Amino acid sequence: MFKEVKENKKQYLQLLLLADEQEDMIDRYIDKGIMYVLEDGEIKCECVVTDEKNGILEIKNIATRPECQGKGYGRLMIEFLAEKYKGKYSVLQVGTGDSPLTVPFYEKCGFIRSHRIKNFFTDNYDHPIFECGIQLVDMIYLQRKL
Repeated sequence: MFKEVKENKKQYLQLLLLADEQEDMIDRYIDKGIMYVLEDGEIKCECVVTDEKNGILEIKNIATRPECQGKGYGRLMIEFLAEKYKGKYSVLQVGTGDSPLTVPFYEKCGFIRSHRIKNFFTDNYDHPIFECGIQLVDMIYLQRKL
C-alpha cells in the first residue's frame, strides 16, 4: 500500500503541484527528500519528507488526488510516517500557509503550531497564492512529537 519512490519522482509532478504550485520550489527538495506514495490499485496520495537535523523530519509536500480527498488518505500517510520514523526522529514537522483548509487538517492529525516565517509565500513565489479566497503570506509551522 505504501511504497517508497526512489527514481523518476517527477512522474508525480501533477500531484506534487497540488500541494506546492510552483515547480522550481518543488525542485528545491524533491531530490534530497524521501518520497512515498499510497497506492491501492492507483495512486491516491504522495508525500515527500526531508531530514532537517536535530531530530526533525519535515513533510515538504503531501497531496491527495482531488477525487480521493476527504477519504482519510492524507491522515493515513501521516500515520504511516509517524509509525515508520518513531524512534528515529523526535518531531514530525510541516510548514503550510495559514489556510482554513490545511491548518485544521494538521491539527486534527495531532500537530500543534510551532512558529511562523513572515512573508514566506510573498518572498519565495513568483505569483500570489490563494486558498479559500485568502492570500497566503506567512509560512505556519506545525509539529507533532513522535
